[in-house]
Amino acid sequence: MNSNALFASLFFSIIAPVLSIVAEDNEAFWNSVYKDNHVLQIEMKISRDSWEQMQPQRDKSARGNGRADFNNEFNYAKANLTIDGQPFPDAGLRFKGNSSYRSSRRGLKRPLKIDTNRFIKGQKLHGRTKLNLSNAFLDSAFMKEKLAYGLYREAGLPTPQTGWANVVLSIEGIAEKKPLGIYVVIEQMDERYLKENLQGDPQQSLLTKPESLDDWEYLGNEPDAYQQYNIKFGKTNTQTIQRFMETMKLIHTASDQEFAEKIQDYVDLESLAGYLAATSLLANIDSYIGMPHNYYLLLNDPKDKLQLLPWDVNEAFGTFTLFGQAEQLANWEINRPWIARRKLLERLFETETFPKLYRNALTQLMEEAFTEKRISGQIDEFKNALTPVIQKLGDEALESFEMGIEGDDRGRNLSVERKTLAIKPFVRQRIKSVKAQLKGTEEGVSLSRRR
Repeated sequence: MNSNALFASLFFSIIAPVLSIVAEDNEAFWNSVYKDNHVLQIEMKISRDSWEQMQPQRDKSARGNGRADFNNEFNYAKANLTIDGQPFPDAGLRFKGNSSYRSSRRGLKRPLKIDTNRFIKGQKLHGRTKLNLSNAFLDSAFMKEKLAYGLYREAGLPTPQTGWANVVLSIEGIAEKKPLGIYVVIEQMDERYLKENLQGDPQQSLLTKPESLDDWEYLGNEPDAYQQYNIKFGKTNTQTIQRFMETMKLIHTASDQEFAEKIQDYVDLESLAGYLAATSLLANIDSYIGMPHNYYLLLNDPKDKLQLLPWDVNEAFGTFTLFGQAEQLANWEINRPWIARRKLLERLFETETFPKLYRNALTQLMEEAFTEKRISGQIDEFKNALTPVIQKLGDEALESFEMGIEGDDRGRNLSVERKTLAIKPFVRQRIKSVKAQLKGTEEGVSLSRRR
């Protein structure tokens, strides 16, 4: 054996097992966070200059062009973080969110994004560099996002994993070891996630996060025009963008017959039916079906079918009350599971096959995943994980926690500013309403978007 072959043999005999052990350790850690409900302990220390640098500027790019403006311009600043005892000096920290940020901007508990690798390369938490921290500003039980993503997963969609973190914040001259309490941890949808969960190849895939287009639009035959879809991966993958263009053209210009015959070749209809069924049961209006944001579009390659993936589900369980009161959302009609004008859905529900796909997906979720027994069991499991942490935050925090689950004598969660139902009362009423609608004994409440 020559020296090169000997070196290679020694390398793989020594290094490969080490890499395997590291990968297993990483997986074990994140399984404990996402699946075994381990609550991360995060301490943040921020200088006064960094705090000022983090304060946002309004995004002016969407103004004056007739499109929605949902974005703030959030800047990363340096912060010294400790996560479960592991120090991350000069990690990147910024705010995130839309309504969740606006509703909390006068306080310290705002939604956050961590990038441990931002300023010092190679800093990773068990292979991860980014964490999304949702402040659950309308969910004093801190469970809606975990439950909602779980239901989408039961509907057959790949979704980010969710966990929790107990956060303490120090800001020079402003706050000293201020307990912010529980945040919901959302897994980052990045290149690693694309490979591991979406079977995507960044060299061919197209992942977009539309936020400035109210509905999907056919923007012509120039690939550059489709940058308006806020492409996250695949900006230069021209063949996949071409496929995306063809999909939009079919939706907007095809005859009814051509649309009905070809749409199944361009859009993953079973996945879309599952998305709509879960969205309907959750009355998750702050999403594709009601607002022009909080979802991803994915094409894995130029021959793939378009998938719609949920994101930012913090206003699920009838929490988004722009289009109706909490009780109306719990009784929302199931036969039209969208509110805003959505060309694709309007055309699909005129076909013979898609309404059946949607109805089947809805019925299956009602029989297996969206039941009082199943959801109550999940809530009990989450309570066991969170209660010891919340008890240390005081009686008021514990009362708010219970209120978010059970509600008052009317089912309302009085611990949040918006008039919403607590989780269990919403689930009970939603199940009752959907069962009656499936039987044909009730029609459900029609909601309309105010334009």
